[in-house]
Amino acid sequence: MKLRKLFGLLLALTMVLSLLVGCGSDDNKEPDDTKVTDGTGETKDNKETKGEDNEGETGTEINLTVWNEPPKDDSLNMYLAAEKATGIKINVSVIPETEYSSKLNQMVATGDDSADILVVWENDIANFAEVKGIEPLDDYLASSSINSNDFIDAVAQLTEGLGATYGLPWCAATEVLYYNQDMFDEAGLEYPNNDWAYEDFLVAAEKLTKLNSDGTTQVYGFDLPNLQTWWAGIGIKGDQIYDPATGRLVIGDGAVSFIQDCVDMAKKGIMPVPSSDTSDNFGAGKAAMSWQGSWMVGSYGDTLDFNWDMATIPTAARKYNTLHTGFYTINSKSKNKEAAWKVIEFLMGEEGQRINSQASGNPSALVSIAEKGEWKVEAAKTVENWDAMIDSLEAGVFGYTCIPAGVTGNAVSLFNTAVSGQITPEDAVKQAMEYAAETIGYTLD
Repeated sequence: MKLRKLFGLLLALTMVLSLLVGCGSDDNKEPDDTKVTDGTGETKDNKETKGEDNEGETGTEINLTVWNEPPKDDSLNMYLAAEKATGIKINVSVIPETEYSSKLNQMVATGDDSADILVVWENDIANFAEVKGIEPLDDYLASSSINSNDFIDAVAQLTEGLGATYGLPWCAATEVLYYNQDMFDEAGLEYPNNDWAYEDFLVAAEKLTKLNSDGTTQVYGFDLPNLQTWWAGIGIKGDQIYDPATGRLVIGDGAVSFIQDCVDMAKKGIMPVPSSDTSDNFGAGKAAMSWQGSWMVGSYGDTLDFNWDMATIPTAARKYNTLHTGFYTINSKSKNKEAAWKVIEFLMGEEGQRINSQASGNPSALVSIAEKGEWKVEAAKTVENWDAMIDSLEAGVFGYTCIPAGVTGNAVSLFNTAVSGQITPEDAVKQAMEYAAETIGYTLD
């Protein structure tokens, strides 16, 4: 049975709350208590900023939910730009990331109309569409300036799986390989490129590792995979990961193979053993390579004490990358749907996407806009291989992020347990599949 029914929303709410660490700050708070800013940073009471049923543009107000604060630099604030272009006041409700999915599930399940635009994560969009919590956008797009044919292929595939266009992606982030150029130079190794073979990556990781005289690791060749990059490794090994037709987790031999590689690297000191220490070894100069989100380009910028660059994730059985984004959707209970669409249309247009790319460092999911390179982070002065970002988009799919967070989080915990030597890779995959079937609600073949 697919996780596509209303009770699935409440189940997802339970799973998210049980997974996330530190999310107990105020989970019982009603959505109307959510922090609201008006683009200038001024906080308002959400109860006073609900949109009225206005037919005109000027004087109309809408409410938009998102998990990240608008930029403090007005020139990088796409919501302010949308206000100026449309004449529509946008009240931005910022819900903490650790509570975001659960809050939106609660809003949709209860028919809450306090938000007009919901920026929805991948693992929620199918559920919200199934219970008619969000509006189909195809009729709006039919007469829009947005060129639907310009989206990266993964967007069309998602739309086909949902049966309609229920959301438009605000950006398209992926994972990339970050590498320390100074360490590669010292080891006499050629830099990675966008067609780097996975076997060459494994060889380089071993050569870049430095051990102390007592056998402990001084510098790791490769940092431990995080939640996102576990799935990149499993994907390049050939597993489907997510089946959009059934909503199932689909892993097997590819996952076993990648987990075993990580077990072997951890035993040799090439990669750290999983622990409670989640420090960034690459950023600290303690790891020569790391697979992380493309959004880290902006975080690293010119702050690192060494020269660095990036490439796409190495290729094994195939090129593979997970897309990360949020989707602009219209709440089906909104009283301001036309105004909400006008705002979305601006945010997805060239100007809105240009501002967003500059602010976030993430390319647009619209190919023609992404190719203009507005997302290139000026502070990242040692980066030359900007093509890695576009290359990673071409291999991008909406994969594990479409599966409930509790399922993927449980799987990663099992993978880490296998790397620690407590269970076998085969057992980790078997238990992850069983948990997914039980949680989502289907029978394993």
